[in-house]
Amino acid sequence: MVMGSGRKNRRGEIVDATIRLAAKQGVSGVSIRQIASEAGVTEGALYRHFDNKDDLCQQAYQQIVADMVEEKEQLLQSRTATLEDLLRDWIRLSFEYYDRYPDAFTYVLLTPYDFTESDITLQQGRMFSQLIADASQAGEFPDTDPVLAMSHFSGLMLNVPRLINEGTLAPPALQYVDAVYAAVRGVFGLSAAVGDGRRDTIAVLQSAVLGGRHRDPFA
Repeated sequence: MVMGSGRKNRRGEIVDATIRLAAKQGVSGVSIRQIASEAGVTEGALYRHFDNKDDLCQQAYQQIVADMVEEKEQLLQSRTATLEDLLRDWIRLSFEYYDRYPDAFTYVLLTPYDFTESDITLQQGRMFSQLIADASQAGEFPDTDPVLAMSHFSGLMLNVPRLINEGTLAPPALQYVDAVYAAVRGVFGLSAAVGDGRRDTIAVLQSAVLGGRHRDPFA
């Protein structure tokens, strides 16, 4: 785990500093000088660990995504669970990660910086798409394009941390698992009873997605 892992080595401190700054200012708005200052190292010391800013930012990005992928792999190993349980648990794991490591989550999923050529970055999307493809073939899920399903799913899910960051929703993200799950079921035509207490949140999430206000990091 990059953030909060207790890693005290210099490289880890530099990565953590990068994530903290970039999550707040955007990757393009952060300089090597700022990162070095935040980490308490000289620029020369930073360059002993990383070739340049892109190398540093991409390695930080990949470390976080690797943590996320590991969690999802463990979830999918329990394929005895129903598809609906897996979808809900996928949302829950994502929101638990955001609540524990908001800067890391924001850095990877909400900042407009393209590291999508990395295999590890694409892996989470491939895992979800394969889950949907298998479920469709087994009759557990409507026949749909798995990539399109991933885009809709991630759009609904990622709007919660984005709206929390904007101040539109109150933290923690974990309290919105049921609302997002109900919205996902609605989008994909799965039957679901939606309580009145979740309707406002669902409307906000769906409006944000339809308005194109999300970035799919797995596309």
